[in-house]
Amino acid sequence: MFRTLSLLFLTLTAFQASAAVKSSDIFKTINERLSYMEDVALYKAQKSIKIEDLARELVVLDKASLSAQKEGLDIESVSGFFQAQISAAKAIQYRYRADLLSAPSDKTPVDLKEVIRPKLIHLGAKLNEELADFLNHGGAFKPSEIKEFSQTLTSPFLSENDKKMLFNALTKIQVQKKTTVQ
Repeated sequence: MFRTLSLLFLTLTAFQASAAVKSSDIFKTINERLSYMEDVALYKAQKSIKIEDLARELVVLDKASLSAQKEGLDIESVSGFFQAQISAAKAIQYRYRADLLSAPSDKTPVDLKEVIRPKLIHLGAKLNEELADFLNHGGAFKPSEIKEFSQTLTSPFLSENDKKMLFNALTKIQVQKKTTVQ
C-alpha cells in the first residue's frame, strides 16, 4: 500500500513538474498577442481610425492590472510590461500602415471590436496566468534567453530594439510581495 501511494505521489509530482509553464511558452503567447497587430492596423486604416488611442490603452492597462492582481503578480511590474507591449503593438501598426501606403491591401479587415479585442483580452489574461505559474514555480528569465525570445517574435515590423525593450520589461515582472499580519 505504501509503495503504491509513493508511486502515485511520484507520478503526480512528475506530471506537475512537466506541466509547469516554460519561458518559451510565454514567448509564444506574447508573439500570438502581437500577431494581431497587422489586423488591427488594417482595420484602423480602412476605417480611418488613428493608431494611438490613449483611452483604449488605459482600458488595456486596467484589464492587465486586474488580471495580474488575480494571479498574484506585482501590478506595477506587469503594467510596465503591458505598456511595453502597447509600444511594440503601436510600432507594428505604424510600420505596417506605412507599407499600406505603397502597397494597399484589398483584404477585408477582421472586426476590431467583435473579434480582435476579445482575443487580445483573452491572451492578456492567459499571459498573466502563464507568468504567475512560471514565476511561482521558480522560473526566472535569463539574459541568455533574449535570442530565443527575439526569434520567437515573428512580426517583420518589430525591430531588435523593440524586442529588447519587451524582453527587459518581461524580466522585471515579479509576484506580489506577501505581507505578514502581526
